Amino acid sequence: MFRRNGKPRSCEPCRISKIRCDHATPTCEKCKTRGITEQCFYHPAPMTRPPGVPRKKPEPRRRAGEVRQNATRDHGARPSLSLSPTALRNDVGAPGIVNAWPTPPESATRTTQNMSEAARSFYLGSTSYASVFAGEEPLPNSLHEQPLSSTNGMPTIMASGLEGTSHCRMSIGSLVLSKCKQFRFMERLVRAYFKINSMPALIGPLVTSALPQMLSDLDYITSQSGNIYPLLAEITKNSCQPLKVPPTMLPSEFHTLWTGPNLRWEALGLIMALAASCAQFSAPDDPLFTLENGDRVNKDEFIEDMIHATNDCITLCQIHGAVNDIMVWLLYNNLLVQSNFYGDNYHGVWRRNGDTISALHAEGIHCENAVVTPSEEPLFLRESRRRIYAAVYRSDKSLADFFGRPPMIHRRYSDRGLPLDIDDEIAASDDTAMVNEAISKLDNDGWATDNQIRSASWIRLRVKLGHVKERFLEASLAGKKDAFMIEDIEAIREEHQKNWETSPAHLKYDTYDNESVWRTLEPNAALRMISAYLDHLHAGFQIQRLLHRHTQTALPALLEIAMNLLSTALIFNKSRSKEYHVQRHFATLVLFYCLPSAGVLALELRRCTLENKPLPSTVSRADIIRNLSVLISCVEWAIVPDDGNHRLCAELNKMIALVLDEVLNYQPPSNEGQDDGAPAVLGGVGAGFFDIPMIDGMEPIPTESEDFLTWLDNANWNNTYLF
Repeated sequence: MFRRNGKPRSCEPCRISKIRCDHATPTCEKCKTRGITEQCFYHPAPMTRPPGVPRKKPEPRRRAGEVRQNATRDHGARPSLSLSPTALRNDVGAPGIVNAWPTPPESATRTTQNMSEAARSFYLGSTSYASVFAGEEPLPNSLHEQPLSSTNGMPTIMASGLEGTSHCRMSIGSLVLSKCKQFRFMERLVRAYFKINSMPALIGPLVTSALPQMLSDLDYITSQSGNIYPLLAEITKNSCQPLKVPPTMLPSEFHTLWTGPNLRWEALGLIMALAASCAQFSAPDDPLFTLENGDRVNKDEFIEDMIHATNDCITLCQIHGAVNDIMVWLLYNNLLVQSNFYGDNYHGVWRRNGDTISALHAEGIHCENAVVTPSEEPLFLRESRRRIYAAVYRSDKSLADFFGRPPMIHRRYSDRGLPLDIDDEIAASDDTAMVNEAISKLDNDGWATDNQIRSASWIRLRVKLGHVKERFLEASLAGKKDAFMIEDIEAIREEHQKNWETSPAHLKYDTYDNESVWRTLEPNAALRMISAYLDHLHAGFQIQRLLHRHTQTALPALLEIAMNLLSTALIFNKSRSKEYHVQRHFATLVLFYCLPSAGVLALELRRCTLENKPLPSTVSRADIIRNLSVLISCVEWAIVPDDGNHRLCAELNKMIALVLDEVLNYQPPSNEGQDDGAPAVLGGVGAGFFDIPMIDGMEPIPTESEDFLTWLDNANWNNTYLF
């Protein structure tokens, strides 16, 4: 609510009366005191004239003495508070326009709470500033109100000439809505997203049920293009309000809280993020990109537009302090889209991970029984929060492992349970009897007993791996080197193995043979199964790496598991479906699981070659050379060029290729004239590996396998993209 000169905007009665306004919203205190609250409003452009009114001719310049005489003569006269025709047309009539939104169902109207009486919009724990006073009775809402500076005092995110008020940055809102002109195309992408994605963090029907209403909303906004400001302001006002779900609300009614008259920026951003994600895993020539009029949508341009538009939605919501479930959904899916577009090494991915976790904690999603009783949280909402918490938790552990940084979310501070192993349609069903019947068929741990693979099955399996990764990261990154370190690592390894052994057999890749996985399962299920298995192997690989730092006896097991990682990833590349969205995952699998293990094998092979020593019996020299050769070839052609990880994989692949060339071209030196064989051996190696062209900002590549992995963890890859 700022003018172009940076000063706060005054309400119209105070501006016309030339008195100091306190800039409070929706009604300032001066107007309350004077009893004219119905006339108090903030005009976005108070100096605008109605159409047809001629511009006032400039008055002739008067001398200073005449001005003082006129001021003395008019002293004490107060201008009328009657509103100008422009003010009446643009603002007083605005509520009538906003109320013209399509009316929600009666059931939704019945259950929706009055937002002015809603509780705080963010979670406060047992150590918070207000917890001491919360024991006897509920705290007043005024205790949790955010300072005005948090919403009104934020600097504009565009040029200083940006139009807008405290309710909306008009230019940004208009830009976001302009990206939704092809909403029918986006709707098709969102529906396709939930068909091809076998492990979504969202319950599909809760999102797809909102699409028809959002289409009507955007059509209505388009029809009001001549006076769109009140609608933009109303959308932002909705985003500022808490999103409270009544305990009796049905899943089919949930979308009424964030569509129609309650439409929010985070809801629009979520749809755009899901549409962009589906586009990323669709081939450029897919019929999905053909519009109804026959025009083709440029895939790359569409994805980039959606990323910028979702970032704008996030900025609008963060400026106004939006904290709710839809906001967490938006942030998490924006994180995935950015990682696929820019690459996992892009710093914006790590930053967005922090934003997601901050919003998750602020909403209290990490707490379940400590916050509400089961009767206060509808089952569909509880399952939705369990899924998004599990997905964010697992993603945080994967990124922390990938970057070698401390994780941002910790299991010890959460009592949010695992999602139940039930279908999306069951979790989002209005039929209570059907839901209860499905839950009754689960075992005590929440697993289904019919051996069917569901979306929630993979989430449950991967989050259990995350628990082990958290313990491993704590032991690895803390830098402890006490006498009990080896015992602690062994305990982590035992827990890791036990978790895998107790997981359902129909979800474990190692219970199948390589052919039956791809022959008996759908491509999506086979992809998720091999990804989970690689995640399991990689966790064991990292644990063994940590153990190898403390004892050399761990080397044989380290090489064995590294070989298993490499060969499994190559089997996936050999047997993978030709479907584009399955192939699109290959770069991530290679980057996260394959290249680190390949680096260990290549450098250990080189060391043994130079020192003329045999490899441990757990691996074969021929197998290592064969698999490394296949990997180098696969990375060169199998990774989709528009994948964000393409460049990083290519650079690491070159390093492994040079190490392998060094081994294959090695000629044992002659021992003639040598008192000590070591210099002769080193002299015959050649300088090819040490002459690898370095990427800007990197340290020289070490030659020992463990030193290579340490160098790999600390390498500066963040110069890939500049923003």
